[in-house]
Amino acid sequence: MKLNPVFEPKTLSQSKVYLIDGTQYRYVRTDGNGKSIKYVFSPLPNQRKTSELSLNSTKLGIKCQEVEGMTYEPPKEQFVVQIGLL
Repeated sequence: MKLNPVFEPKTLSQSKVYLIDGTQYRYVRTDGNGKSIKYVFSPLPNQRKTSELSLNSTKLGIKCQEVEGMTYEPPKEQFVVQIGLL
């Protein structure tokens, strides 16, 4: 597993997987504006941690690493149609 440090927030993508403190996360959104911008990450399913994590740009460069070659695709919603016969 090759890890690439994330120094530039513009490279964050919702389909990529990121490793932060030993847990796999996906990028969700950016909160705030101006100098108080926070980058919000959500843990992938089956991870020990379950709550969202927000990092500022300094912590992003220190803690966040992109897992090269690994992507996240949200589960597809399945619609079930039940037909009743009379």
